[in-house]
Amino acid sequence: MSYQIKRLDYEELDLIQPLWEKLNQIHVDLSHDFKNRYIEMNWDNRKSKLIEKSKELMIETVLNDQNCIIGYCISSIDKINHKAGEIESVYIEESHRNSGLGKQLINHAIEWLREKGTTEQKLIVGVGNEKVLDFYKQFNFFPMHLVLQRIE
Repeated sequence: MSYQIKRLDYEELDLIQPLWEKLNQIHVDLSHDFKNRYIEMNWDNRKSKLIEKSKELMIETVLNDQNCIIGYCISSIDKINHKAGEIESVYIEESHRNSGLGKQLINHAIEWLREKGTTEQKLIVGVGNEKVLDFYKQFNFFPMHLVLQRIE
C-alpha cells in the first residue's frame, strides 16, 4: 500500500474531525478519573481552542490509495510564547499502525517546529495512554511533569 502525506490549510481542518473523534473515544475508554471530560469534549470546542491558542498551525494528513484520510498530526506555535511549540494531536487508523506513518508525522512536526524557531517542543499524553510513552521517547520526548487535578 502506498501513502501520501498532505498538508491542510486552516479552512480544511474539519477534514480530520472523524479521526479526532476516534482518538477522543480512545481517551474515553482509557481514562479512569476524567472519563467525563472526554465524553463532554467535542470537535467544535477543540478546534476553537486550537485556533485561539496558536500563532500558527501545521496540519498534516496521511492519505491511502483511495485518497481517504487515515491519519493526521497537528502541531502548533504558541501565540504568546513564539519559542514554544506543541504536537497537539496525532492519530493513525488502527489498521495502518506500525507502518512508520506515525514516525513520519512526528519527524515532520519536529522539523517544522525547529524551522519555526521553537526552542521548547512538547506534547501531552493523557493518563491511561502511557503505552505511547516508548513511542515518543525515540524522538526524545520524556515526562517532565505530573499534573494532578482535583475532581469535585
